[in-house]
Amino acid sequence: MSIILLLKSTFSQAQTENLAQKTYAELATLIDSQELNSPLQKKYLNTYIQKAKREDNKAELIDAYRKKLFRSPESVQITYADSIFNLAKSTNDNKLISIAYQTYGTIYFLQKNYKISVENSLKAEEYISKTNDLYMLHKIRYSIGDVKYYLGSFTEALEIYNECAAYYRDKNDINNLLGYINSIRSISKCYYQLGDYIKSSEYNILGLEACKKIQISTILTEEELYFQQSEGIVQYALKKHDKSIALLEGSLDGIKNNKDYTNEHLTYLFLGKNYWDLNQKEKALVYFQNVDNLFREKKITSLDLRQAYVFLIEYYKDKKDLEKQLNYTNTLIQIDSLLREDYKFLNNYLHTEYDNKNLFQYKRELEQQIETNKKNALYLYALALFIILSIGITTVVYYKKQRLYRKKYEALLRPSPQAEEIAETVPEIIPELKNSSLSKNIDIHEDIIRYVLQKLESFQTDKEFLQQNITQSQLAEQWKTNTSYLSKIINTYKNKNFNQYVNDLRIDHALELLRKNKSIRSYKISAIANELGFTSTRSFTNAFTARTGLKPSYFIEQLHKDNDS
Repeated sequence: MSIILLLKSTFSQAQTENLAQKTYAELATLIDSQELNSPLQKKYLNTYIQKAKREDNKAELIDAYRKKLFRSPESVQITYADSIFNLAKSTNDNKLISIAYQTYGTIYFLQKNYKISVENSLKAEEYISKTNDLYMLHKIRYSIGDVKYYLGSFTEALEIYNECAAYYRDKNDINNLLGYINSIRSISKCYYQLGDYIKSSEYNILGLEACKKIQISTILTEEELYFQQSEGIVQYALKKHDKSIALLEGSLDGIKNNKDYTNEHLTYLFLGKNYWDLNQKEKALVYFQNVDNLFREKKITSLDLRQAYVFLIEYYKDKKDLEKQLNYTNTLIQIDSLLREDYKFLNNYLHTEYDNKNLFQYKRELEQQIETNKKNALYLYALALFIILSIGITTVVYYKKQRLYRKKYEALLRPSPQAEEIAETVPEIIPELKNSSLSKNIDIHEDIIRYVLQKLESFQTDKEFLQQNITQSQLAEQWKTNTSYLSKIINTYKNKNFNQYVNDLRIDHALELLRKNKSIRSYKISAIANELGFTSTRSFTNAFTARTGLKPSYFIEQLHKDNDS
């Protein structure tokens, strides 16, 4: 028995040593050839990481961390991304820093945090533009095209994808070939969305031909799956339902194995639409319900997704099932709310950040022409000076305002105003409750004042101020006193009216929560407002601003920045 164990140990050690001698490219091939998160894939990945550390190869170590990141649970992805960013920063290598920013951009895009995703993609583009790495530049451009596509700006996305395809097309290495294939698939999707189904189908065929150039079978299968799915969607639009169903069903298992929930729900949707058009509504229902299940489990949203709920509502309307109609109607309202928030922000952000960036590029080209045009030099220099001064003045005003906000923010990071208020109040209240008389004469019997102050102390300690729609008259009735007494005591001992008193308690509690609880910072403002007892986002924002001089969104944003730095 001991001989067998010794042989196994020796064999295992030999295997490990053999792996360590492989090149990075060979290890990457082994990683990609294994099933997602299989023990063997993890072994190859750890070997890759250890090799990069041992050889102090930071570029390969970053690549290894990225491979591990995108094969890890969402909960730890940001931690890996932070490690990548810190490692890249330590190198002062613009390309590696760009990769780090783009890693953040990809993660946040997948997590549907589009604001931060776009910010990081633009930073990635900024750093890679300082290098001659056109491959990486087009990879980043492609990701920005994805955001344009997601927003419904299909013509703009198509331009970016065509630009990327043109760059990748004539290069034969695997990365450029995959870039070309992905660009072709995205072009096909754009033509589909623009209603040119024949053109969309042509690009699907072109993509399938390109897939034949790839020798690694696992990649081949995966890429072909998506062209097959895309062609299935096109065939649905062309009313060729049987062909569409065959293509979509043929791609479904592979997409599910990839845990690609977005494309899984898209496949369910179009299978359902096919069967609906064929008047096989019971079969269609199963697929539409699968879409709903994915939304509830994974919170996947898209403009396509909402179509399933229109069919579900219609189906149960025909069945006269009011409860299920209501259920799916409520879900559709929820999805529309999520979509409105995502789309409203992204459109505005891209127009102010991304498109303006191209505008500044055009301005630089003009300035180069100005230098060669002596005849108009004086006029153009004056124009440039005016623009610079305008930008300078605007920048000075902006940064002054930001410094003021920052000072207010830093002041709020000191011990809680609520804690200070309680610290001030308790010494004032407790001795007075023990002594025979109160120091302030407000024509109310001392016993009543003591009683109300005790109730107010409990009100603060027990955080009863977090209840929604709480009123002065309700508290007076609950404490068996009258509204006038309660109002006078609050005005005298708290130096504010009832509404200010309650709102300040809530805001102080909010500041404490936001400082200590990182998870609540990711809540929507409306959710935080509701948590604190406010009946609307506006009332919470107004109360927060009145108490702190800052908008809650600014305060939360600064906390995120400080946490990331």
